[in-house]
Amino acid sequence: MEVKFINTIESVKNYIKEIENGNLNYDELWDEFLIKPYWKELSQWAPYDCSFMKPSPIKDIEKLKEQLEVYQEINFNLLKTEFNKINNALVKEDDDPLVIAFYPLDDLNLTVKERQNGVVGTGIFGNIIININPLANDYEKWIPYVIAHEYHHSVWGHNWYVLRGNVRGTLLENIISEGQADAFAKSLYGQLEPQWLNKPLTEERENLYWEKYQQVLDSTDRSLHNGYLFGDESIGLPWCIGYYFGYEIVKSFLRNNPQLSFTELIDIEPDMILNNSRFYKTCPQTQSSKKGYL
Repeated sequence: MEVKFINTIESVKNYIKEIENGNLNYDELWDEFLIKPYWKELSQWAPYDCSFMKPSPIKDIEKLKEQLEVYQEINFNLLKTEFNKINNALVKEDDDPLVIAFYPLDDLNLTVKERQNGVVGTGIFGNIIININPLANDYEKWIPYVIAHEYHHSVWGHNWYVLRGNVRGTLLENIISEGQADAFAKSLYGQLEPQWLNKPLTEERENLYWEKYQQVLDSTDRSLHNGYLFGDESIGLPWCIGYYFGYEIVKSFLRNNPQLSFTELIDIEPDMILNNSRFYKTCPQTQSSKKGYL
């Protein structure tokens, strides 16, 4: 499919220049230079206001200038080659071009810097934003992985929202979608080990966490989903435990069904994936026929 890359580096330079000239209205300048020129195109398919997904202003200008020096070294031609590899591995049946915008990420975001190698992405109903902190270790290795992860969301969403119109919006759908996105990205970049997936849990600890999920897998409460995806210490859930469960469910399903491609996997109902994974025995309320799968 056709892809359009938006590199915001010149806009960042203009943002910095205005601030150094004495205009300290950071939020207004960020909106003028980094949001307004691109947001309409990025959010063109969104059925509701997605302003909460806008990249946040960076106010530490000296650190931003330091980031920019490294950011300029990113090889975007190589990234387009990587995107072609990603697209060939999972074709999106869509005539509309995919837009991917690349933004710097505030160095104060230590979670992304220290746990995600400085790269994080978000999808806006088909289009993608990749936020990069080039001061993080090995950041350049992780950009294609995150693109692959977010691209899978774009394909998954197009299939279930646009072509099928069959999304219930449950927590189970969300964690299965995340699990498929990580499984797909790891199939292409298997040398990388995401910290959010590598949780050396004992069987007892895993069962303890999973019991919490069994009670809410059918929930459509988006405010609840956030804690169960990204973790919430107030309810005893560690960081990104939802991503861990999604990936483990999908990984065990694929182990039981190695003949399936990622294109075929996208078409399978989330509850069927769960019920044909190693977790189905501990989730009796969602068990259904396993016909057609191991």
